[in-house]
Amino acid sequence: MIQLNFYNTAILIGAILISGCISQSQVSTMSEQVSFKAEDGFEVVGSFYKSTSDTGVILLHMLNRNRSDWNAFAGQLNKEGYNVLSIDLRGHGQSLKKGGRTVEWQTFSAKDFNDMILDVKAAKEFLEQKGISKISLIGASIGANIALNYATEDIEIKTTVLLSPGLDYRGVKIDDNVRDYGNRPMLIVASEDDEYSATSSKTMSESAAGKKELKIYADAGHGTKMFSNTDLDKVIVNWLEQYGN
Repeated sequence: MIQLNFYNTAILIGAILISGCISQSQVSTMSEQVSFKAEDGFEVVGSFYKSTSDTGVILLHMLNRNRSDWNAFAGQLNKEGYNVLSIDLRGHGQSLKKGGRTVEWQTFSAKDFNDMILDVKAAKEFLEQKGISKISLIGASIGANIALNYATEDIEIKTTVLLSPGLDYRGVKIDDNVRDYGNRPMLIVASEDDEYSATSSKTMSESAAGKKELKIYADAGHGTKMFSNTDLDKVIVNWLEQYGN
């Protein structure tokens, strides 16, 4: 009886797929868990949403959060045709192992936080090994600072999207790197009710040398929380269509 029920269920699922009730775009948003090592030995764990294009986006979360914050938006980007890689930054989520030791962010020094750029480097190398050559970075809060600081060192990054950046988060400073980033396009988003980030974002926008856009919401919260009651997803998708391909 169990085999019969399983067989009937399989037929039903197949019929639904064929009929188009579940679209190919919905199926393609399923991710696979991946892992790779940063050059200093930290094991970085991520979710990879595969596409057939050569464009990729790396997503970096906020402090004391993890890559699951990006799940809905990562799936949306994947439907738009992007390869998407969301990672747990070191000391967060499942990225807790270095040389057999468990290391959590609460023990980090400013140097440890700044070394998160090594996680981004490893993520970019992972995408490149998949044949993905056009790569953009999106980060939230401290993830935004890490995104900008990495992109400053790697001129191959197409564009950065910075959600609620701060001039100094846990010793991860970005004021000088805003100018060093050069002429590449940069989207900065913050909310007025998040005063430190809003002020930092305005200062950054004034210092940026290249193509830039500053979007300030009125009452949207901090980092990835801004997705919940704004058009942020559409703003980012439109930006990537212009500058991420």
